Amino acid sequence: MGLDSVEILVNVENAFGITISNYEAEKIATVGDIHCLVWRTLQGRQSMRCKTQQLFHKLRYTLATKFNVPKETIELDASLNEIFPVANRRLLYRKLEKELQLKLPPLELPPGWVVVLLITGAVLIIGTGIISLVLVLRFHYTRWLYLLPVLGILITKFGSNILDSVRTVFEPALLNDYTRLVLTLNYGTLVQENGTNQKEVELVIDHIIADIAGVEVHEVTPEKHLGNDLGID
Repeated sequence: MGLDSVEILVNVENAFGITISNYEAEKIATVGDIHCLVWRTLQGRQSMRCKTQQLFHKLRYTLATKFNVPKETIELDASLNEIFPVANRRLLYRKLEKELQLKLPPLELPPGWVVVLLITGAVLIIGTGIISLVLVLRFHYTRWLYLLPVLGILITKFGSNILDSVRTVFEPALLNDYTRLVLTLNYGTLVQENGTNQKEVELVIDHIIADIAGVEVHEVTPEKHLGNDLGID
């Protein structure tokens, strides 16, 4: 199994609080194989209660009562970037995480800052790479200069960390998609509390695979081969 396949299985194990043996892992070829394996492992924890719906109503109640968001605006197709308070958003977001007692996805950089960071990183990394090549090949400086691009990477990462204070964008923005992502991040805990059902198991697995494969979740279907169809090694 390749690194991507191993990462998927590790994330699946963590999400559901289960262990997948090497013998079972070697027989996995398709998305459906993972669905079936995890569901068999979880037998005895079934629940007909829909945690996605439960989580949405919990979010809705918390936003309305603790953050003064008008209840009528909190719909599945609502954008959190529009309805969640903008002032002191990072501080309020930490408060929301504490209120929900769940792990929430981090806020992201606004698009303008993403562009700035990408351009800065490209200039630093490519620029230092060109400089090191010229100095070594043209002027016979030490080959240690080939490590200059690493310095560019470190400076870019440092700059990204400095920009943490301006990370205020919800991604995904739609409350429907956001709720599913929160469910994926906290499924192990929620399963232990309330059991699970097969549809939600498959949804969480699909989100994990889509994230690692770099595809949209609707492209992850049971018949898809992990390697041939989704490009997972």
